Amino acid sequence: MSGLTAIWAWLQGVDPRIWQAVIAGLFVAVGWIVNGRQNRRRSSRMRKERLRDVHRALFAEIGANLQTLGSAEMLRAQSGLVVQRMRDEANRGRSYIPFVVRDRKDQVYASIIDEIHILPRTTIDAVVAYYAQLQVMGDVTEDLRGKTFAQLPVERQVRLYEDLTEMKVQAFAFGNHALRMIDIYAKKGKEEAEKFEQELREQTAEAEAKRLEVQRVAASEREVNTLQDADRSGP
Repeated sequence: MSGLTAIWAWLQGVDPRIWQAVIAGLFVAVGWIVNGRQNRRRSSRMRKERLRDVHRALFAEIGANLQTLGSAEMLRAQSGLVVQRMRDEANRGRSYIPFVVRDRKDQVYASIIDEIHILPRTTIDAVVAYYAQLQVMGDVTEDLRGKTFAQLPVERQVRLYEDLTEMKVQAFAFGNHALRMIDIYAKKGKEEAEKFEQELREQTAEAEAKRLEVQRVAASEREVNTLQDADRSGP
């Protein structure tokens, strides 16, 4: 008790102005802590709101673009008709150059490119892959609209046109994947989006492994058949 009594006596002997300064300092420190927490909460809320706005805008733009493309089957069917006409006209001694529309479909993406870092990894990869494909398609489109394309042999023109079609098909797949990732993130959250992405990667890796195995088996069978044919035709 003597120790507590001594401490109490010392505290009573402290200049009141010092106590005022200490109390004021405590209030300032508490204010900093409270304000810091409030600012972090406000910043987090604003970031989430901005992320939702960006996701909605990208979802709308990508969705509209995919509706324009139609489907992979439709793209290939239309391409087949155009290619057939190119060849038919060439057989008649005439030239048919398909009209390829040059149309920018990335206005929203271009407007938020400086903020792309706010997207989570689960959606940014899919979104960037889709718009990168659009950029490649745009470059090829410019080639098909140029004078050099018109001077190429018809089969070279056909290959380039079919390449553009397959790029559109790939863009369709990339776009659907981006929409799916944005939708899962918005409705089920980050963890579910990451889980779906991981499952998709595993499925893709498994499918690729099966494809390579099928190719390996087919190559082995061709080699065996070749050897058997050689034995039968031997001396």
